[in-house]
Amino acid sequence: MTSKKGKKSNRKKKDQASTLSLLINWSLRLLAFGLVLFILFFSAVHSGVFGPMPSNDDLENLINSQASEVYSQDDQLIGRYFLENRSEVKLDDISPNLVHALVATEDSRFYEHRGVDHQGMLRVLVKSIILGQNAGGGSTISQQLVKNVFGRKDYGWLTMPAVKAREAAIANKLNEVYSKDEILELYLNTVSFGEDTYGIKTACERFFSSSPAEVKTEQAAVLIGMLKAPHSYNPRLNPERSKTRRNVVLGQMEKAGYLTSEQATELKELPLEIDYHRNINEAHSAQHLTQHLRQRIQKWLDENPNEDGESYNLDTDGLKIYTTIDSRMQQYAQEAVVAHLDRLQKSFDTDLKQQGKWSKKIDATLQSGFLVTDPHNGHVLAWVGGRDFKTSQYDHILSERQVGSVFKPVVYAKALEDGYAPCDFIPNRQIEYTQYDSWTPQNSDGDYSGSYSLLGGLTHSINTISVQLLMESGIENVIAFAEKLGATSALPEVPSIALGVANMSVQEITKLYTPFANSGWQHGQVIITRIEDAEGQVIFTNKLEASEQVVSEQVAQQITNMMQSVANQGTARRLRGWYGLQGSIAGKTGTTQNHADGWFVGYTPNWLGVVWVGADNPGLHFSSIKDGQGANMALPIWSKFYQKVKADPELVPKMHSSFPFANDLNCELYQEDNFLQKTFRKKLKKNRDTGLEDEETDKAEEEPKKKKKRFWDIFKKKK
Repeated sequence: MTSKKGKKSNRKKKDQASTLSLLINWSLRLLAFGLVLFILFFSAVHSGVFGPMPSNDDLENLINSQASEVYSQDDQLIGRYFLENRSEVKLDDISPNLVHALVATEDSRFYEHRGVDHQGMLRVLVKSIILGQNAGGGSTISQQLVKNVFGRKDYGWLTMPAVKAREAAIANKLNEVYSKDEILELYLNTVSFGEDTYGIKTACERFFSSSPAEVKTEQAAVLIGMLKAPHSYNPRLNPERSKTRRNVVLGQMEKAGYLTSEQATELKELPLEIDYHRNINEAHSAQHLTQHLRQRIQKWLDENPNEDGESYNLDTDGLKIYTTIDSRMQQYAQEAVVAHLDRLQKSFDTDLKQQGKWSKKIDATLQSGFLVTDPHNGHVLAWVGGRDFKTSQYDHILSERQVGSVFKPVVYAKALEDGYAPCDFIPNRQIEYTQYDSWTPQNSDGDYSGSYSLLGGLTHSINTISVQLLMESGIENVIAFAEKLGATSALPEVPSIALGVANMSVQEITKLYTPFANSGWQHGQVIITRIEDAEGQVIFTNKLEASEQVVSEQVAQQITNMMQSVANQGTARRLRGWYGLQGSIAGKTGTTQNHADGWFVGYTPNWLGVVWVGADNPGLHFSSIKDGQGANMALPIWSKFYQKVKADPELVPKMHSSFPFANDLNCELYQEDNFLQKTFRKKLKKNRDTGLEDEETDKAEEEPKKKKKRFWDIFKKKK
């Protein structure tokens, strides 16, 4: 007979067994239900519910967005076009230090799994959920690559399981299509390092001024360490954090067997050192130029599709654009602009304050455009569109401003074409042009005596002489001649065009002077020489345009010799006296209404340089011609550039040559009036509103222009 105690014990055991059975039953049901949900979820992922799954063909044709790069003629990178600042590199050109650091830190079992590390995922699950520890994300290199290439979308509370499942599925497929080395190459070319820097090649250049093949072990550890949090571990912004993270990576490399304990310890003790550059050397950069070229290049690409009939994309297709720019001359041109404007700005601000025009709310920054070309083939050697692209993207090489006296050589060249000779004399008379509202040109010194040879008139930039020559040739004829030389702007049909009232750009003035510097021949400007696709295939080669002789060789040589006189003893004599420049130089200064624009055009036997300086607002200008003349505003930039080029041993050959013709102009610049001329010289009413002045002369430097004559000289025939 069973006791009551025994019955209770048996009943308890049965209840426990029943409960256990129920728990097992429900657990199995939940497990089955979960398995079904898991299968349904993965089926949904594979069927494209959470975004289309790429096919093997899609994966085989993964193409990263690559920046197109612009190079100088001496193979220096001077610009980039991109959506993502990325340049690709082959794995063979990537140091093993980078690969070892990456694998040891991001995916230690990379060579053992097929895209998804199930052991790693289980480890993350146990440590994160059960032990409450931070065990990392658990994503393999393949999964991270999928995220980099295909991105992620928001699916609400299902976002994380959806994207993880999708990335795992695609990662498995990646490992079916690509080898491990190919996956490493793809990953290192896609990953972001912050600062709009994509890919290991761009990162090595930016942070260490190195290539992926030459990066050191400690540098590799810094870069790979950044992948966890590019901003937090940026060695420029957060050096201490970056060093700590670097040492963690070195420890992982030791743990994985890529470094010995001694090597790791030694490397951890090294200071963190970077050699930071924003990929493009700021000194060599030609950002105004690359922006100018963008539309021209993209237009050509749109009109010339690839073999598949698709247009190239300048921002994504990794093109290589090769130009005529000389990186050293570009650097020196930029440096000359910045150095001079920094000095001139101080005087400008002081002057504006004295005028009552200065205000913090007004942009009174002086700007400049400086274009250097080879006049013999049209190659652009340097293009500086402003003092700083970051603060002003406006390209002052293309902006049209009043040109002042730099237009005068056009007038003189037309007169020479019409039969004048450089040594012919023109009376320095003030003439009232009644058919043009009684306009009367004035000279800056107020002197209207004597006569100037054409050589003297251009040397001293005499307004009255220029206008007389213009009127004798005919305004329309001079305009037509300027257009033949290369002018494209609308030129006003007024006498004051001789003094430069027209608005033209630095680029246009460069074209006007090219025939003078090239024996009378004109040709198109050349900037791009060829374009290659990402595979190195040439898709465009610049075909030189036919040259055209637009002015006689004799006139071109005469103008050059006359402009050498401007540089030696005229309005541009500071080239010699102040800056000590030697060698053959032809030059012309230009000053405009109210001193708002300063110009200088100068050329040597090898290159032509045009400089403009002024404020974007012409209403802001120097108050006096002393400060506002072209010799003070623009000429110093040209001179500083000349000095820098001459000091470069590789560029010296561009400086040590003479013009290939004799300078045989030995006539006088000025002759006094004789007795009869002084007696019967007609005095005209002066009009003070000419609006233009030519360059003020520096009395201390100027050679006496009036020559003492003997009594009988007045009866001699003038030359």
